[in-house]
Amino acid sequence: MKLPAPDLVVEFPFTLKDLLNLSSMAGAHLLSGLDQLDRPILRANVVESASLSNWSKPGDCVISSGYSFRNQDMLLLDELEQLKNADIALLCLKPPRFRQGLSPDVVQKAVSLGFPLIELPMTAIFSNIVQEIMEKIFQQESKAFQLVQDKIELLLDAFMRADAPEATLTAVEQAISNPLMIFDEENELLISPQTRTMLGLSLQDDIIKQLYKRNDRDTLSIPRNGQVEQVPVHFFDIGGSSGIRVIILEYYGPLTAMDHHVIRRISHLLAAEMKNTIALKKVRRKYKQQFVENWLFGQLGDPVNICVSAQTDGYRVSADREYWVAIVNLNTPRNGTAFVEQDVNIIRHIIRNLDSNIMFTILEGKLVLVVENRPDSDLSLHELSLLMDKLNYIMDKGDMSFCISDPYSVQDLPKAYQQAKTVSSISLRCNIWDHVITYQKLGVLYLLALLPENEILEQYEEKFLRPLKMYDTGHRTSLMETLRVYLDSNCNTQKTAQLLHSHYNTVVYRLSQVERLLGFPIHDVETQLQIRIAYKLDQLHTFGKG
Repeated sequence: MKLPAPDLVVEFPFTLKDLLNLSSMAGAHLLSGLDQLDRPILRANVVESASLSNWSKPGDCVISSGYSFRNQDMLLLDELEQLKNADIALLCLKPPRFRQGLSPDVVQKAVSLGFPLIELPMTAIFSNIVQEIMEKIFQQESKAFQLVQDKIELLLDAFMRADAPEATLTAVEQAISNPLMIFDEENELLISPQTRTMLGLSLQDDIIKQLYKRNDRDTLSIPRNGQVEQVPVHFFDIGGSSGIRVIILEYYGPLTAMDHHVIRRISHLLAAEMKNTIALKKVRRKYKQQFVENWLFGQLGDPVNICVSAQTDGYRVSADREYWVAIVNLNTPRNGTAFVEQDVNIIRHIIRNLDSNIMFTILEGKLVLVVENRPDSDLSLHELSLLMDKLNYIMDKGDMSFCISDPYSVQDLPKAYQQAKTVSSISLRCNIWDHVITYQKLGVLYLLALLPENEILEQYEEKFLRPLKMYDTGHRTSLMETLRVYLDSNCNTQKTAQLLHSHYNTVVYRLSQVERLLGFPIHDVETQLQIRIAYKLDQLHTFGKG
């Protein structure tokens, strides 16, 4: 819901009831619209034309002698409908001398339309009515303007005294009597302490999720008065193309026209304050990320220097503890194909609310985590699971895997990073999508991936698999798959047949073909080991090329 550009006079409106109490309206009769005494009037307009609506604006009190409608009630009936559709406030008519009041048909039409119609006395003086209406409207506008100025001055004083952006938000919230939040260009949600308590963590996540996707909803489901209610939400941008968004919840009541004006009047100051805050936080964030990157690449020296640097950047690192590295692979990305710098604040928000000491950075589009090794490894894995759930809920990153290294000492963290990178690379090349992947889970794949590619490896792989590949391609058979399942089934022919949904004799025949093509028996344990290694190499190279 975008904030409109309201007319300030609506805050203290001059109404139909106020009009009837003017001295210049003495003797006037309200013929229709008795239920609309609170209808606001924005200005007075005297029109002597049959096309009243063409010369009027919404909110006008149209005053006319009605001379143009003499003996033309049908024309007046049509014009009443045009005035209603044009959102004119009301019509004041002074019937000509030769007529005794307005016709019943005209009055009935105004009543059916719900449109206020006033019959003026013959003694009414248009100039006096206009002057008195405009004086009253001006007085109301002046009153509203003064109240806005008072609020603006209070906010300016609060801005000058505030030592944190949250204090600034608190001051604005007090002025508009509703919660206000800022979502900046770095995807960080700034909230006052009071609003943070009121919203709770789950709703903060919901708001960030919505804003991350740039979706504007008219309402948010928010617990209030013991039940969940749909609370109206307003969005508007400040600071031009800076990407700073203001979110206002009508939690304690609808925004008034004065609230709108206050926000718009201070928007440039609020934008400047937020830009300064963003710039400062961006620098701090970069330092925190740079620390993690320097640590991963072994650029911080001895353990004492690492711990001191960590403390300077707001992290807790102990020289006597071990740490492991996790690299997050996006297996089925739904929202982009990589992590980007704009994701940092959302990730920081998630980790902060998990009350965790996980350190992280983004390198080459991947989220890299540094985690303290705890005696209870299940607790750390549970943290990762919660982190994955939050990344999916807020950012919709899709299925992901945490590629985890062994724990290493503080000084040897670069080794942990290289190990995690290798695990990540292998899992991507071989389509391994477990949520937690370690080098132990990869087994011999991890060792084989460390071998440099050369002719010897190619010859080894071709010796055991090339004849089968060529035969399968030429005859549309599945000898490669049959042999793989046979080896994975501990060379149990019956189990192989069950897994392949094939007849036992069919599997026996295929295995005999395998032996004929390879030129050696496959029942020897040493031969089976070599074939298994050839399969692993093929798995690495096949997916690696793809």
